[in-house]
Amino acid sequence: MSVEVLNGVRLKSMFENGYRNLKLNMSTVDDLNVFPVPDGDTGKNMTMTIEGGVNAKVDENDPVSSVMRSISKGSLLSARGNSGVILSQFIRGLADGAEGLNDFNPQTFVAAMQSGVKRAYGAVLTPVEGTMLTVMRESAEYASERAFEDFDACLEAIVSEMKRSLKRTPELLAVLKEANVVDSGGAGLLLIFEGMLKELRGELVETTDAPLQASVFSLDSYDEDTLLVYGYCTEFILQLQSSKTNIDNFDVNDFIASIEPLGDSIVAVRDGNLVKVHIHSFEPEKVIAYARTLGEFITIKIENMSVQHNETVSPAKKEKVKYAVVASAMGEGIIEYFKEIGASAVVDGGRTNNPSAGDFIEAFRGLNAEHIIVLPNDSNIILAAEQAASLFEGADVRVVKTKSIAEGYSALSMMDLSRDSVEEVIEEMECYRYVTTGYVSVATRDANIDSVDIKEDEYLGFTNDCIYASEKDKISAALALFDRIPDMEEKQVVTVFVGSNSTEEETEAIENALTEKMPLVEFGVINGGQDVYDYIFAIE
Repeated sequence: MSVEVLNGVRLKSMFENGYRNLKLNMSTVDDLNVFPVPDGDTGKNMTMTIEGGVNAKVDENDPVSSVMRSISKGSLLSARGNSGVILSQFIRGLADGAEGLNDFNPQTFVAAMQSGVKRAYGAVLTPVEGTMLTVMRESAEYASERAFEDFDACLEAIVSEMKRSLKRTPELLAVLKEANVVDSGGAGLLLIFEGMLKELRGELVETTDAPLQASVFSLDSYDEDTLLVYGYCTEFILQLQSSKTNIDNFDVNDFIASIEPLGDSIVAVRDGNLVKVHIHSFEPEKVIAYARTLGEFITIKIENMSVQHNETVSPAKKEKVKYAVVASAMGEGIIEYFKEIGASAVVDGGRTNNPSAGDFIEAFRGLNAEHIIVLPNDSNIILAAEQAASLFEGADVRVVKTKSIAEGYSALSMMDLSRDSVEEVIEEMECYRYVTTGYVSVATRDANIDSVDIKEDEYLGFTNDCIYASEKDKISAALALFDRIPDMEEKQVVTVFVGSNSTEEETEAIENALTEKMPLVEFGVINGGQDVYDYIFAIE
């Protein structure tokens, strides 16, 4: 039976099936990582991003405009990694195109896709062809040049062109051709649309219903005699109502000030006529009662923090400060070290566990600062940090685009928070641009990249931009890396962050070998405890 018009509920069902199809094939997308090291996370990032969108609750009479707004808002806050942020912006563009519509027909859906492409391209400072952007654009352009009588024909044409476009990505991006893979983000997008087409044809994808970010708790430590110590973690999305308040004059900062006496750890983010709120409170009923004087709830979640797994005591309200720094890092040693040298808060993340925009906002709301400086410390986290900065209204948030732990370390080391302006503080942190980041990590597959013949299970020596060596052991890989790094004779200091899979004997052997090789270079060793990378080198 052909479907000529999509209502809100059917559209939501299609997105859910697309999410399940992506989730089922998540590891396949992860394995399309260009560098053959165990840091592929595109599939996971895209899955967790759209998971936030499909978790939105809708009513059976909701128009497609309302459904798309809900999916978009959930995706925006859940977005992580470059692929996730680009996907969330594509979905946001779909929501723009659905504005004012009760239903989608094939033509309006294709027009909304074109709006999504525009948003996605706008999210990237320098768009690169041969990526998921190309797959989005080419499939939308292909569909816009054709007329469709029903959605089966429309989605089939879009999916077919996505497959062709994905197959062409190595011809547009040399690094994909060299690694003999197609673009991972484009592959993820194709899986979503394939799942949507399957739902249209009555083929529901089966996968585990467990979300990737399950809320785990235990009642073992909470019974009828337990006192409430930590209060309730209260979160809700409020739809402002014109019958209750003047929406045009609504100020989120005034809203925060009104609920501030009722709790702490407050964050309130406005997006259009919706307000997403988080607060730790002993009196959540009063927070909810006040919020209802302004609108109606889309979702509400209240959790007893005494029974939340791994939940800690909410921090006391901090005094207002001029500057605060939020850094992303992975590994207990690196996280603690970053705090010691000046980070106000550290978002736990990195390769294979990229923080979302919502994670950054959670960190921002725990700070009481006029200016917040963000160090993403990974090229795949920059877009999520920027998205969080654009959504957060409680402070002036600036993102310094550090692309590695080594660059973040350099920026923190040179930071001077006594400066009069945030621009002066950031200017001194820009020294990170002169740092070279080196890595040693195990190869996950055979490949030939940068003229290096790579064998699975060998150790790679590489920088952010180039693989220099593939060797049978870590020590040889490190030495080969330092042999081939350009301008190494001009470097004076090397800081070594030791990963969780490296031994003291290996680290000592590397340090001794490098010291003998470069006697004028000062070496420092920090037990970083990071996964994926056996060694990270900050070379200055």
